[in-house]
Amino acid sequence: MNSRIAHAFAAALLAAAATCHAATACRITSTGGVAFGGYDVMDAAPADTVLNVAVACDRDGGPSSVSVVLRLNQGTWGSSVSARKMRHATSATDFLNYGLYRDIGRSAAWGFTPGIDTVSQTLSVPNKGSASTNFPVYGRIPALQDVRAGSYSDSVQITVTP
Repeated sequence: MNSRIAHAFAAALLAAAATCHAATACRITSTGGVAFGGYDVMDAAPADTVLNVAVACDRDGGPSSVSVVLRLNQGTWGSSVSARKMRHATSATDFLNYGLYRDIGRSAAWGFTPGIDTVSQTLSVPNKGSASTNFPVYGRIPALQDVRAGSYSDSVQITVTP
């Protein structure tokens, strides 16, 4: 290994189709991917990043107050939402641990169980109109992981429900 830096491009976040309740429908309008950039295996500090997931809701009748819930699954390689992993681009056995969190302190893993480990926001949507909001997703790769240099990635499914 010539380089001690692993390039981490975690979580190409995949948007799932939104579900409709009554007269309100919500959709993810932008995500992008969580890009950590270079990861130095010798750095004692974790690698942090943040991504904003934009959500828009449309309403045609029904109540104006909508509770929007954003859920993230464990990813392709993770065993749970608190044990997410990115896989090396050319090796099926090399993994880099990372996390996606609901809080800036990166202490509460973001998951897919409403009321337990998801985030909800109340949005006021005008009748025959739309409103939007952002959900910040905080990412972290823990420090001092002895991994092979190269690119790492994972895919995490996002689900939004009104």
